[in-house]
Amino acid sequence: MTAPRPITDALKILDSMLTLPLATYLETCTHCGVCADSCHLYQADANPIHIPSYKADFLRRVYKRYHTFAGRYLPWLVDARDFTERELESWKDSVYQCTMCRRCSIACPIGIDNALIVRTSRTILSAMGKAPALLEEHTRNACEVGSPLRVTREAFLERIAWLEEELQDALDDDQIKIPLDKVGADFLYIAASLELMKFPQTILSTLKLFHAAGIDYTLSSVRYDVTNYGVFNGDDAATKAIAEKDVAEGERLRVKTVVVSECGHAYRALRWEAPNWLQRDLPFAVKDVVELVHEWSAQEKLKLNPEHNPDAITYHDPCNMSRNSGMMEEPRTLLRRAAADFREMTPNREHNWCCGGGAGCCPCRSTMRRAWGPASRRRNKSNGRRPALSPRPAPIARCNWAR
Repeated sequence: MTAPRPITDALKILDSMLTLPLATYLETCTHCGVCADSCHLYQADANPIHIPSYKADFLRRVYKRYHTFAGRYLPWLVDARDFTERELESWKDSVYQCTMCRRCSIACPIGIDNALIVRTSRTILSAMGKAPALLEEHTRNACEVGSPLRVTREAFLERIAWLEEELQDALDDDQIKIPLDKVGADFLYIAASLELMKFPQTILSTLKLFHAAGIDYTLSSVRYDVTNYGVFNGDDAATKAIAEKDVAEGERLRVKTVVVSECGHAYRALRWEAPNWLQRDLPFAVKDVVELVHEWSAQEKLKLNPEHNPDAITYHDPCNMSRNSGMMEEPRTLLRRAAADFREMTPNREHNWCCGGGAGCCPCRSTMRRAWGPASRRRNKSNGRRPALSPRPAPIARCNWAR
């Protein structure tokens, strides 16, 4: 979202982001190669650019050149490199072909967070005007229009009117209304443009749950898309600005809890990362739809009957929800309450394979991206052919596009 800048600015950005954890990760990689075996991209295409440590080496070489004794005086000995325009340009293909799922971090013997290194690299690329055009466009749309897919307020209201009719038909009650901009409600539900335009059934299902639980909720005609493409793009200013809009709307409506959905990055971004970006505690709780349904089920606000779902099913753990947010048992508890024959995938929980759609890879419809979905499906062995459930539309989209 910015014009190209002199390469010296890239060094300043690196210096400003060089925290102790980042420096530790850049210093300690032994290039053992374990991360390659854990990466779904490399398993789909054995090109070195997909190896997590290879991606990290772009930043690592520059770091060594300017921040280590050996790099300053014996750069050839430690493969340190000057930060040039050509060097920066060479980062793009590898750094933006990463879902930042952190499966490699789980596998790494010393716990190197390659996703943090990739995100830092993207921040530098974005600031230098070298982010992919589609991610730039989506981020700009999110900042200017409020939605990466340019869903306007008018389009949102039309969609809600249609969803209200569908909800009335589904619950056989013509008096049901979807509340909008209700001040003082307990819950503010913010979905995503991907759901609004491609998977409205997820919103309809969520609204059914709200009414079944009898909760006091509202939607917003101001903030109706929780997707934060600044996270994907690497644009820190946009990331903060988008999160600030969600927080401001929660404050304006004086809600107790903001409920988010979509592919999981929005939940992670708003719940765990926004307080750091904004340098303040949020005045409300942030919860995922699955998290709330789990609570309501335990409180018997929602009564689940497994006899209604007798067929065998399995579950795919979204990376941002499981590995990056620690929500692994709540979905399983719900499925065991709601289904008669729940069976685990292999592997599962924090070891589950990424769907291939995160960190901006889902909207980038490349040939390579289409190959990642089947590779992940083959490795997520479900002990037979049965429906695989996911609480996120992004993995569903990935499987559809990968067919």
